[in-house]
Amino acid sequence: MPNAAHVSKSKSLYRANIKLSNEFDEKLDLQKISAQAGILQGLLTHASSELKIIDLFAGAGGMGLGFLSAGTRKAGYKLISAAEVDPIYLCSLQKNYNYFANYSKKALDECCPNSFEALDLRKSIDRQKIVDTVNKFGGVDVLIGGSPCQGFSQSNRSSWSPDNPYNQLVDDFVTCVVDLKPKVVLMENVQGILWTPPKGNADNSEITVIEHISKKLAKAGYILFPKVLDAAWYGVPQHRNRFFLLALHNSLGYKLEDFGDWGAFPKPTHGHLGKQPYVTVAQAISDLPIIENGENRIFQDYTEPTNEELGHNKFLKKMRHLSGYSREIIEGHVVSKQADYVIERYKHIPEGGNWKDIQHMLTNYADVKNTHSNIYRRLKGYEPSITIGNYRKSMIIHPQQNRGLSLREATRLQSLPDWFTFCNSTDVSYQGGLTHKQQQLANAVSFLLTEAIAKHILNF
Repeated sequence: MPNAAHVSKSKSLYRANIKLSNEFDEKLDLQKISAQAGILQGLLTHASSELKIIDLFAGAGGMGLGFLSAGTRKAGYKLISAAEVDPIYLCSLQKNYNYFANYSKKALDECCPNSFEALDLRKSIDRQKIVDTVNKFGGVDVLIGGSPCQGFSQSNRSSWSPDNPYNQLVDDFVTCVVDLKPKVVLMENVQGILWTPPKGNADNSEITVIEHISKKLAKAGYILFPKVLDAAWYGVPQHRNRFFLLALHNSLGYKLEDFGDWGAFPKPTHGHLGKQPYVTVAQAISDLPIIENGENRIFQDYTEPTNEELGHNKFLKKMRHLSGYSREIIEGHVVSKQADYVIERYKHIPEGGNWKDIQHMLTNYADVKNTHSNIYRRLKGYEPSITIGNYRKSMIIHPQQNRGLSLREATRLQSLPDWFTFCNSTDVSYQGGLTHKQQQLANAVSFLLTEAIAKHILNF
């Protein structure tokens, strides 16, 4: 069976935490990685300069938009379908794709549909709609997506069960791959997928979800490249380790031995493994207006950085001008209001500190020693951020200001551009409410990481 056994080594890919991961990266042989880039033949774009893509479990659209932004007017990606069942996520997806299509100078003509309908991949009738779309367009080149991660998340270890309904969604993803036969597949999820057993294998610790689905993909004719990638390696101002499975169909002509241990992924561009330094929190958010706890103005006047300032900050230039359309306002620079006693606690936490600095003040915790290390974490301005999950629940603190992160700051740390927005209602005119927006952001795939992979795939 084609390299399903190769994926069985994937448990060793696990990156435990930022400190240990950085120590490991420092010891890697950079020259060896450089020599393992793979021999790319350009076969994928030989027949057509427009690669048709489908995005499954699309969320607010961040992963698919990373692909669209990776191309040019002459060669790139065309989204033909996106599957998302949640109506509020679908509202966000609709707004973001429409904005990109209308304003981007890089988009192909008719780069995405004008409208989207809710599609539930658990239902055969909805999966058939995607099959019908693919048949209408004469096939699909690239299939991407990441099923909801609640079944594998470290933050909810009680979910590590083969019977968790969220875990079944990965099988739905694989079913779509087998039915649609794309040339390239990119699947994303949290690292817990490396050790969670699949349904029906609760007592077999030798089998994991990723090994289970890898066998299915290998049988369907794909060579597989599993890897845990840190978003910070690709210019994202956040250490965010996520599992990716890149699969290439045998029809492309590639063999596993065409690639080294780094596999078919792009080489890192930042940090210990790249040529550029990591992008820091300060570089990502220090231009935003100073605000107070509970700031609720959705739109604010914004004095943009000068062209000279943008010239020294490539990350910020991408956030402000990625779509080719600049605005003199900033949207979503809003903050959940915290109680006065919480803000008082924030004042006693230094950059890089956490709840341990105020342990004596946490009188409302039954057993403070069981508290997660990132609770009450004040970010360091001079480093990439810690992983941005639901930053309000984690009570992540601004590096200098005594308040939680704003939605726009957290969005920047995900490397989503300033035009990217989140709905809180299916009524697009309704802009209020933070809870749904914060969760959509927590579930998003880092934009610049996706774009880097998408650019690399264009060379296949």
